[in-house]
Amino acid sequence: MTGPFDIRFRDTAHLADEFASNLTNGGTFIPGATGLAERDSVEICLIHPSCDARLPLDARVVWVDPAGSGVGVALVGFDGALRDRIAAFVAPPEREAETADKESPAMHTPGLTGIHERLRHLNPVEQARVARSGNANERIALERLFGKTVWDALLQNPMLTQPEVARIARMGALPVPLLEVIVNNPAWLSGGEVRRALLSNPRLRRDLITRVLKAMPGAELRLVPKQTSYPAAVRDAARKLLSRS
Repeated sequence: MTGPFDIRFRDTAHLADEFASNLTNGGTFIPGATGLAERDSVEICLIHPSCDARLPLDARVVWVDPAGSGVGVALVGFDGALRDRIAAFVAPPEREAETADKESPAMHTPGLTGIHERLRHLNPVEQARVARSGNANERIALERLFGKTVWDALLQNPMLTQPEVARIARMGALPVPLLEVIVNNPAWLSGGEVRRALLSNPRLRRDLITRVLKAMPGAELRLVPKQTSYPAAVRDAARKLLSRS
């Protein structure tokens, strides 16, 4: 086994984005790594930017950039328990969002008891109205309070961010028509985080899987068949696409 290869991040936002985009699916990229070939066993070490905490992980090389910028790796033994372990190390975006929610100026404005309390008693019509036009803190609170009942309205909010779309796209209870809404939005589908979230959803139909895969750059598509965190139907569809290219 080669390594360890230290993987550092600019800040906690960069680390959270890497978790949401790649680590949550059992993979990551070692920038600058050279002299490696596919199937090589390596040890990587994630270094937290805020406290220099280190998380060593075993991995296997699944892609080597011909330009020499680094290698893509799949984590060995990746499963739900390992994902949770990485999430605890990373402090995922949901936790940051919760902190931002608690520290929102609106939460401390005299006369307000907090965003959650203000939204808790909305009727379904009011929930949908706020979901379609609310700010980030309101959207986060609405989803926590009402869950799937506000997903449709949230997806109609023009201010919805890529991480928010990705979080909804991962939901195993997300109805297929809403998965179609996400796939049919070119701006959302252009984001790697959203594409990977969609492909991890077991409800994604085969025709939608193909559309998501076709939106991927070649280097990203080549990693899909080797990502065991994706459903078998996704990996098979990726192999078929690659065999035709």
